[in-house]
Amino acid sequence: MTEESAITLCIQQKDPRGFDHLVKQYRREAMGHALGFMGNYDDALDMCQESFKRAFLAMPRLKKLDQFYPWFYTILRNCCFNALARKKTVYKHQERLGISEELNQSTSAPFSGIEKAENAEKVWEVLGKLSVDHREILVMKYFKDMKYEDMAKTLNIPRGTVMSRLYFARKSFAEKFEEEN
Repeated sequence: MTEESAITLCIQQKDPRGFDHLVKQYRREAMGHALGFMGNYDDALDMCQESFKRAFLAMPRLKKLDQFYPWFYTILRNCCFNALARKKTVYKHQERLGISEELNQSTSAPFSGIEKAENAEKVWEVLGKLSVDHREILVMKYFKDMKYEDMAKTLNIPRGTVMSRLYFARKSFAEKFEEEN
């Protein structure tokens, strides 16, 4: 089954087999992006599941869809952003109440190159302190190894904007990493 035929099955015939094919094709990529946003495996898994659920429910209402992942990525991104905003609100509320519980204790990742580095924990900690746009672009470039054109297509922004965001994200990461050391 091709992506095009799977999309057609979902939109025109409301057949879940088409969506199953799309999930199998993109679940690893989605998990990598969600992990970059959320910073830990369990939250990333929750966000992927929620995003695929929302996409499944929304697809039959679409009239046309050329490519699945750029459309799905918007759903995934919004789920992650909303979850991060809720976490931030909860954390601020806990601070006001004097509760010193860490919300993001897990910094594990399935990226063996990062896990082997002796400062992996610091990298994830600093990534977590960056703005969501900066974290997103760095994860796409360095963890997902995406090309500028692919990032532009996924984010639905011009290639020049990708390059600009990446420049400022690198700069912000370097500054925060230096502050931590």
